[in-house]
Amino acid sequence: MEIKTTDVAARLGVSPKTIQRWVRKYDIPLRKNEAGHYLFDENTIALLERVKFEQGAALERPAAARHPSAAASLPTDNQPKQEAPSPTLDVLRQPSFEPEIARISSRLDQLEQQLGQKADDVVSVQLLHHRREMEEITARLAALEQLVARLEQQLNNKPPSSHEPPQPPKRKRRGLGRVIGLFA
Repeated sequence: MEIKTTDVAARLGVSPKTIQRWVRKYDIPLRKNEAGHYLFDENTIALLERVKFEQGAALERPAAARHPSAAASLPTDNQPKQEAPSPTLDVLRQPSFEPEIARISSRLDQLEQQLGQKADDVVSVQLLHHRREMEEITARLAALEQLVARLEQQLNNKPPSSHEPPQPPKRKRRGLGRVIGLFA
């Protein structure tokens, strides 16, 4: 019997996104239908129930669903019918799942530690790179300040340039030549 993600989520009392996250996180092998949706069987549901138990995902469900006795004490007209315990719980109690769950948990802890170490290493490398860039920028800024100071000093101490001979002032035209120059 093939069960869809939404049905499994309703059965476990979690969101469909949580089911999909668990499938990816624990690399649970599943078949997909032609639309690409996961198809679950009873053994896989039993494994997901175990994951839910291990993760403490019972907090995602409403209080009435978490505590059937509390739901029984609350009188409501549209109260959903409580399901009997599923037969897959017997599968979960088998000792064959214990070593596998312990191995997966141990591996997950190792991966989390490695991920934390990698993140610390990346941050350290980035900080060193930024520090080096800042030191380079500071050195370039100091060199530019020295250049500007040297150029200002040269500009202030420089006598008038001697390589260009001063041009004599133009002589003004006077008299008749000036009048004739207007018509030329």
